Amino acid sequence: MLVFWGSALGGIALGISWAKMKGRNPVSRSLLEKSLKRRLEQGEITQDEFDQKISELRDQK
Repeated sequence: MLVFWGSALGGIALGISWAKMKGRNPVSRSLLEKSLKRRLEQGEITQDEFDQKISELRDQK
């Protein structure tokens, strides 16, 4: 019974910590911009797509 309650409380704590981290982006903004620039140079995305994604990236907090 102790194992059950321990795992239940651990699961709740894990769920809370996951929910707190869900909105965070582990990748830096400069790395994302470099990646978009590389994709533009290789022709994977168009200039319009690049501009839109950079604008969205800079509008985020």
